[in-house]
Amino acid sequence: MRMNENVESSESIGRIEIAPEVLLTIVQKVVQDVEGVRSLAPLPSDMAHFFRRSPRNEGVVLHYKENRLTFDIYVYMNPNVNLRETSQAVQVAVVEAIDKMVGIPVDAVNVHVEDVVYNQGQTA
Repeated sequence: MRMNENVESSESIGRIEIAPEVLLTIVQKVVQDVEGVRSLAPLPSDMAHFFRRSPRNEGVVLHYKENRLTFDIYVYMNPNVNLRETSQAVQVAVVEAIDKMVGIPVDAVNVHVEDVVYNQGQTA
C-alpha cells in the first residue's frame, strides 16, 4: 500500500509516494514525545488478527482508505497523569504532525490505554 499524492500546479511535475512505514515512524515518535506516555504497547494478541492487512508497527496500526487516515495507537501511561487528557494530547499531536509533515487528512486517532506502569515502590 502506498499513499499517492498528485502534485497540482499548472503543469504536473510528477507523483509523490509516501510509504506507510514513514507514517508509522512519524506517529511513533510523536506519541513517545507526549508527556505522560510511558511507551507504546504491543498490540493485544486477541486483536492482532484483526489488523493483519493493515500496516502496523509497535503500538500503531494504520488504516488508509480514500485518501483518509485512521490510527489505532496502543500505549502504556505513566502514573499520576490524567489518562483522558493525555490521550487527547496524543490525538492532537498525531493529527498536527501528519498534517504538517504529510498533508493527508486524519479521520480518527483511537488511543488504547493498555496499562499504567508504576516504578518499583511507587503507589497510586
